[in-house]
Amino acid sequence: MQYPLEDLVEAKRLEEQVHQINYSLIDELNHFHFEKNEYVLDAGCGTGVLSRHLVNHFGIRNIDSFDFSDMRIEQGRRLLNQHEKAAIHFYRQDLNQIDPQFHQKYDTVICRYVVEYASDPLHLITELKKTLKPGGRLIIIELDGVFVNLYSANHRLNEYLKELKQTLPFDLEIGRKIPSLMKEAGFMSLEWDATLLSCKGKALEEEYQNNVIRFSAVGNRIASLLGSLERGEEFRKLYLEEMKKDTSTSVFTKYICIGFNR
Repeated sequence: MQYPLEDLVEAKRLEEQVHQINYSLIDELNHFHFEKNEYVLDAGCGTGVLSRHLVNHFGIRNIDSFDFSDMRIEQGRRLLNQHEKAAIHFYRQDLNQIDPQFHQKYDTVICRYVVEYASDPLHLITELKKTLKPGGRLIIIELDGVFVNLYSANHRLNEYLKELKQTLPFDLEIGRKIPSLMKEAGFMSLEWDATLLSCKGKALEEEYQNNVIRFSAVGNRIASLLGSLERGEEFRKLYLEEMKKDTSTSVFTKYICIGFNR
């Protein structure tokens, strides 16, 4: 499956999403402290929105940004201003097999909304651990239930959601699993927090627009998973109609997990 960020419309959406209520980068990182001279890895950087945030809000001077997609890296490089170019360095890397030259290099590794796409999340986390200096920290930010936690009295829509949860090639319920996976990967000191996010008012409007674009980016893939274009279009229509109802109850949980390397 082509990762949806390689759709330019979806890339633009993710650039804007970090300013939305339920996806705010400022809220996610505001209680973390960073030293300006520490070495940071943005693991699965996409267009580099997190890397740029770290430079502009925390003054970090040494950031490596990894992604496996040449297209994403090129998008990211084009978005850098001169100040950011001095601090951010993009590398094409597969997080499942990170080049040993990057082992034990980083004080902090941040992996945001990436583990859900891994075919073997434990292996990916273990690879990230190799890049940490002794005493370094891995920060994983993941969602649990996004998109699929939409209650509906419409049995047809519920059946579609159940079917997709069983066939999607990524795990939309990964958040709850992250602390256990980090423990299994060898992190002995763990911290985690979970926040329930409700899509109401402005947040619901934002999530509705997010899903309009998500369907545009991966609609054909969803149709393939559901067996036909007709079924995919029916699901899209039912889903967006449900979100427009005043009884819409779309909720998901955000996990922020920190593991410290021995």
